[in-house]
Formats: sequence, structure tokens, C-alpha cells
Amino acid sequence: MKIKKIILLKINNVKSRKKISNDLGISDQMLYKHIVANKENGRLIKLDALKAISKETGVAIRDIVDDNNMVF
Repeated sequence: MKIKKIILLKINNVKSRKKISNDLGISDQMLYKHIVANKENGRLIKLDALKAISKETGVAIRDIVDDNNMVF
């Protein structure tokens, strides 16, 4: 699972990154690296990150994650 590209565009600005990085207790630069990498099952998929992203964007957690590759 990865974060949807539209969500990455919404959070990849200084104001949003500052709020989210403060919620996660990481630096703005580290959050930027995670946004750019957007690794499969990476740091941004963790529940605390999803909650912070949801809080900042107003988007439900289920709508943040791109789960097209999930196998059921």
C-alpha cells in the first residue's frame, strides 16, 4: 500500500508538512523524504501517520491509501 498521489500533492507544502511532522515527532526534512519516496508499506502507511495526514487534509484514512495492489 502507498499514499495516493493526490494526497501527497496536498501535504507536500511547508505548512502541511510542519503540522504533520510535529504530530509524528519527526523533522520536516524527514517527512519530505518519506513523501518523495512513498515506499510500499513505508512510514506514511503507519496508523499515526495516516491519522496525522487525515487530520491535516480532512480526508478519511480509507481514502488516503492507494490499495490497488492488495490481494484478497
